[in-house]
Amino acid sequence: MFWLKRAPVLMWLLCAVPACAFTFSYGDVFDVKDVKLENGVLMLPLSGGKYKNVKVLEKDVYDFLLQCKKDCRYPTDEVHFVSADYRKAFTNERLLIADVDFNGEVALTFLVFKNKDGFSVKAPAEAVFKDKKLQKQVNNYLIRLAERTL
Repeated sequence: MFWLKRAPVLMWLLCAVPACAFTFSYGDVFDVKDVKLENGVLMLPLSGGKYKNVKVLEKDVYDFLLQCKKDCRYPTDEVHFVSADYRKAFTNERLLIADVDFNGEVALTFLVFKNKDGFSVKAPAEAVFKDKKLQKQVNNYLIRLAERTL
């Protein structure tokens, strides 16, 4: 009798599919770990549990990620980047927040700090760069942007 009353709940628990995290590789540029699909919805990792530092901008990339069940790599031949959205932080006049678009498909949010020795760039922890040359180009670009803005 005990099991008969709880059978629907047990069946629901057995049928519920846990969200498995996977790594999304954007070509040979960077990896984003802990991407999840929950009930057909793409869940990108959040910094500090609340900041969206990785954003998908292009529908083709979003649809590609919806098809991923395990680690997957989105192909990119050539990579161009630009920051069209940047601003001084409201709480710190020595901080620039810049969204950098890669091929208009994926955006990463970088922080550029002005300090006594110049500038330092902090990439989002969720994105691990594989192309160190490109990462250095992005950092130099953001430093020049911060020099004009801060």
